[in-house]
Amino acid sequence: MKYFITTILIFKLTTSFCISENNDYFQINYSKLIAEKKNKKLVGNISNGKEVFSSRKVNCLSCHEAPIKEEKFQGNFGPSLIGVGARYNKEEIRLRVIDTKIINPESIMPSYFKKINYARTPKNLLNKTILSAQEVEDIVEYLYSLK
Repeated sequence: MKYFITTILIFKLTTSFCISENNDYFQINYSKLIAEKKNKKLVGNISNGKEVFSSRKVNCLSCHEAPIKEEKFQGNFGPSLIGVGARYNKEEIRLRVIDTKIINPESIMPSYFKKINYARTPKNLLNKTILSAQEVEDIVEYLYSLK
């Protein structure tokens, strides 16, 4: 009985935490491991996505390889993103951009659309995300175009 109550308590806490991660823009489906758009008016732009992807704001190219010839220095630590749009659908890519730790808790990739709330986070960054919802969609469109 003690273990049953503990299990229920852990489940409730986990569920509460998971629900709190939802927002006005995206709905995470934990059983299918996808992130769906809530707002269909939010539309990504491939060229803006490439610009954000290549920027130092997210620094994707430090770990990943992508088909961007003008970027000479690309990473090989993370998986190559060449052809990623042929391997994953937009909802699967979106989840990886929003919070890849849902799929792999040991991942070192930052969660780009999860509110930052750590003990050593500067006050001006508390409860903010690295990317806006629009930037997430732009990156999703860009990565999905890599087929």
